[in-house]
Amino acid sequence: MAEEIQREYESLSKKYRLPKFKDIDLIFEISTIESTAFLLRDIIGKIADKIDYYAKFLEEFLQPDTSSLSTMHEIRFFSDSEKARIYALYKRLMKLDREAIEVYLIADEKNEAVFIGNTFNKWMEIKKELLEYVKKMKESWDKETTMEEDLGYLG
Repeated sequence: MAEEIQREYESLSKKYRLPKFKDIDLIFEISTIESTAFLLRDIIGKIADKIDYYAKFLEEFLQPDTSSLSTMHEIRFFSDSEKARIYALYKRLMKLDREAIEVYLIADEKNEAVFIGNTFNKWMEIKKELLEYVKKMKESWDKETTMEEDLGYLG
């Protein structure tokens, strides 16, 4: 099935100047799609899943549940300006999410192709920013803290 997906995608790519199959597949795993019947809409679904995952990830960080020890620990290592930049990134993800819903509902092949091409390019920028924040979250676990400091937020 993956070869069939690739052939259909490459046909659509020529028509709409989409990103290369291997590039978009590496990021959005489109070769796992099971049918070519609505390929562009299915690709949008894959993109929307990834956008939704990272939007929820940032949302948990920006609006932490005080019962989440991990989030409460990590958030302490970010300045207010970094939190503001994370919120701006969250807004970009949410706008893309809503665009995906809109394009999916319109169900027009050309609009779907334009969304995929634009979102692929935007995702490359978003991914760099996400990686920066995830690295900082990961590094927060190497910093010395006491359990009382971490649990103080919960008390």
